[in-house]
Amino acid sequence: MSQEPTEVIHARYGRVFRHPNGIIYVYMADDLSVNVEDAKQLVNDVRQLDSSGQARLLIIQGTRNDLTFEAQHYLGKVHGATHLALVVRSKLQAEVAQFFVSLLQIFRSPYEMRVFHLLQQAEEWLLAVNP
Repeated sequence: MSQEPTEVIHARYGRVFRHPNGIIYVYMADDLSVNVEDAKQLVNDVRQLDSSGQARLLIIQGTRNDLTFEAQHYLGKVHGATHLALVVRSKLQAEVAQFFVSLLQIFRSPYEMRVFHLLQQAEEWLLAVNP
């Protein structure tokens, strides 16, 4: 069985591609502060790969990166995804991610987000959900 071709988009924030399993993978660059312009570019890139509005995102954090509050606010309200799995590498990233999950609830985000330490667990969750 052949796999469909995968388009990889390279941007300042990192790289993004749609895997043959249907999940959109985002590998964040290291040493990056994601501002609202980066967040908007990320959303546009995801929509380019999956325009259905039902994308399932798997974001793998780089080292020493963060989101500005404006980027968090934008990402908390934007439509286009149903589920987001965030893979963190450190305790600090996990704590910041949990804060972001709380913000999503306050913003009444249109998607569900979970934080994982293992890529395989994040993939399993996203493959099990129905977009």
